[in-house]
Amino acid sequence: MDKFGFDISYANEGTLNNPRAWEAIKNSKFNDFVIIRRGYGVSGTEDDCYKRWYENAKNIGIDNISSYWFSYALNPQDAAREAEEYVRLTEKDGLALNCLILDFEDNDYWANNGYRITPSMAQAHCEAFLNVLKNAGLNCAIYSSQYIFQDILDWRKLGVGVWNAAYSVSDEIRGWMFQYTSTEYISYMGEEFGPFDANIMYG
Repeated sequence: MDKFGFDISYANEGTLNNPRAWEAIKNSKFNDFVIIRRGYGVSGTEDDCYKRWYENAKNIGIDNISSYWFSYALNPQDAAREAEEYVRLTEKDGLALNCLILDFEDNDYWANNGYRITPSMAQAHCEAFLNVLKNAGLNCAIYSSQYIFQDILDWRKLGVGVWNAAYSVSDEIRGWMFQYTSTEYISYMGEEFGPFDANIMYG
């Protein structure tokens, strides 16, 4: 059976600092799982809200919790270093996680530093990152947009779960999970909470 949940980060702080928002999530269909940003970049910048969101999710009864790392690496070597920092922080946290996820998507930092997502570079980047997680014995997956999965990456060769993002269109990947909107709202007790990134985890 399909499951529904949100992925969240410090960007949701304005909404999730309100305890009623968590009560709304608890009483919605989006209470099956949550995915929280752990950090980003080669320098290992941590998401300030990660541990708070983790505890809040646990407190409303969500046990299926995963984390993700937004990659800004400009080459495979830095991608591996990002993953090593991700593993280090995960082990230091000692928190139960379902999956560790590489967030691989276009960003301004890449554009400003001349990083072009060619198929060969993208493949090497993602393999370098994910191999660190695999070698640490961790369950891992990759998040990206549908056009990258279709036109850039040979995602089948990565050998991990695929979390596809595509809005207002159908999921043509049908992997592990599908992010279908970034503007989901929950109505609860006369209030509306959001926007959230909403996801289907295929059953």
